[in-house]
Amino acid sequence: MRVFRSRGTKGWAVALSLATLLAAGALSLATRSPAGAAAPQVQPAGGYDLVASDGGVFTFGDAAYEGSLPALGVSVNNIRAMLPSFDYRGYGLLGYDGGAFAFGDYPFSGSAVQNGIGATDLVGVAITQQGGHGVGGLLVGADGGVFTIAGAQFEGSLPGFGIHVTNIVGIAATADNKGYWLAGSDGGIFSFGDAPFFGRPPAGSSPVVGIMATSDGRGLWVAEQNGSVFAYGDAPSFGGLPDFRVTVSNIVALVPTPSGKGYWLIGSDGGVFTFGDAPFHGSLGALRLAQPIVGAIAIP
Repeated sequence: MRVFRSRGTKGWAVALSLATLLAAGALSLATRSPAGAAAPQVQPAGGYDLVASDGGVFTFGDAAYEGSLPALGVSVNNIRAMLPSFDYRGYGLLGYDGGAFAFGDYPFSGSAVQNGIGATDLVGVAITQQGGHGVGGLLVGADGGVFTIAGAQFEGSLPGFGIHVTNIVGIAATADNKGYWLAGSDGGIFSFGDAPFFGRPPAGSSPVVGIMATSDGRGLWVAEQNGSVFAYGDAPSFGGLPDFRVTVSNIVALVPTPSGKGYWLIGSDGGVFTFGDAPFHGSLGALRLAQPIVGAIAIP
């Protein structure tokens, strides 16, 4: 595990190159080397985008900036998740009320608001896969209600089984579009369809903040607010922040690398922590953001 905090940031772009915006419901780091010191090594290819609750987008490494909601004069403070387009030349943002925003070539395929669903508590989203291509999405509310868009397969929800909770924080999909997992902040894991149940984090640990599936849908990573990471199934473990005696309480997302051999942990202040083969391209940890970071995506 390598922990980095940047002293500068890559701009979040002055020039706006927005190919498409559909709203339903309405750094590189510059460093100086001391005399005689070796030149800095070139950063590995790839990058990542971070998104704030107001829809502000921050790009690092090779990640392309395709626009943001503040740059378009759109005023919201309810963004909850970010998803990449299938060729990584765009991204989608999901609002707490189900409103969806598409940038670049992200394929807009509907939203809870557009479909007449009066959602007010959406907390997570997952791409479903068919034949190796994302074809739809799964949205989940804090009560465990699941909404499907554009070909995603519905396999049940917590309210449908008479289970009453208000603490669901994320959803992850199996690779064949026939199952998914829900995660509660208390560590409860619920499986639907062909998603196998692997277990749950120990009771009484830090609140769970996110859940991510491996690319083959046979494993899970579960991340907690203090940076602890639990790996299940075929998901490899590279440790978490407490394993390295790093104390935080603001982790909001875990993002696997495209290879599945590492992951980034993202803090609400924009701090970025790398594990396994995850390269560091910069962070926002040295800034005082007006709105907290709520999600991130990786760019291969």
